[in-house]
Amino acid sequence: MAPFQLRKTPAVRPHGPTDYGRYRCERITDPFRFRDIAADWGRLHRRSGGSVFSHHALLMAKIETSIEKRRALCAVTLWDGDRLVGAACLARRRERIARKLRFQAMKLTFLDQFDVGWNDVLLDPDAEGLADVMVRASYDVPGVKIADFFPLSPYAGGTAFRMAARRTGRMLDEQVEMLSSTVDLEGGQEGILARRSKNTRTKLRQLMRRTEGPSFRYLRSGNDDAFTHELLDEALEMSFRSWKADVGTNIGARGDERSYLHRLLAEPPEGCHFYVDLLRRDGEAVAFALTLTDGKRACGLITDYDKAYQKESYGRAVFMQSIYNAAADGAEIFDTMRLTPLSENIHDDLEDLWRCHLRLGYGLAPLVVRVEALLRGLRDRTGLKSTRVHGRRKFQAQE
Repeated sequence: MAPFQLRKTPAVRPHGPTDYGRYRCERITDPFRFRDIAADWGRLHRRSGGSVFSHHALLMAKIETSIEKRRALCAVTLWDGDRLVGAACLARRRERIARKLRFQAMKLTFLDQFDVGWNDVLLDPDAEGLADVMVRASYDVPGVKIADFFPLSPYAGGTAFRMAARRTGRMLDEQVEMLSSTVDLEGGQEGILARRSKNTRTKLRQLMRRTEGPSFRYLRSGNDDAFTHELLDEALEMSFRSWKADVGTNIGARGDERSYLHRLLAEPPEGCHFYVDLLRRDGEAVAFALTLTDGKRACGLITDYDKAYQKESYGRAVFMQSIYNAAADGAEIFDTMRLTPLSENIHDDLEDLWRCHLRLGYGLAPLVVRVEALLRGLRDRTGLKSTRVHGRRKFQAQE
């Protein structure tokens, strides 16, 4: 699917300007207007310490390659005069609001409810009382009764925003929805292995030796050339042979995601690099990993493997190879994005990714979310069902 391209910028008026004391709120629903604030967004991103997933270029690529995201866009921005001091790339969409009940309602979400990655709320650290204003600006969005912010990162202003939402009394539910695991890359490949248990270290070395035989070949490319795009297409086509294809969640099945990944490969955000690691056996792709780096931090976006070779653990092999490559390129931290069976034996630290439901008005939707939260709390307290926070991307175990 050819990506959507924004062309000549029409004369657009800021959408929904509202005053909040010294700050002015502008809600942006027009992709043209969102594109126009790229420089302001970039300055705020650097000042607030935003992650790679809140780069303006990355968000713009999402908008340009997805019709649904263009229609749903409802970014909330806060201005102090002509200076952008707060921003969250949000969307209005009608979706299911409860896990057990088949009930849909219009809700406010992040633009991208990432299968991988997370979302930032960007707040200028020198602006006073900004988190409270951002919460108010979010629940003043017209036409919605509930906000579902997920996954919310602790970076930039994420924690301050969550604390401010709690103070308003509008927080219906908040929980650690999943865990992100990180690997310290100090010391390169040998340093990574040295920090693992003896059993894990032995298994990983045996696995990597098995995939160094004449039948195997690792390929890696991060340049915007024909070979790299062909390598990405080969990986995406291989995803149709993965276990995820059985449930329709393989990355290659979604046209907008394919277009987005090719766009990311061709035009990564400034200072970032996008890599494709692919493992072939007898000339056929059997596993791949996609990695996005931003400075000293590398993020493992997707790892997948041919389900016919599940017992051979090729998914773990290419996953480890992508980590070793990131270390060789000078990265200091590898974020596996989700704690999964592929990563739980090799991580050095864990980070919480939150889900927050806010009441934006009164109605059935907030009531449904609150009741479900109370029932979940009752279940956890009584021990009726024990759950473990894990990654949303579920892998069949490859030990």
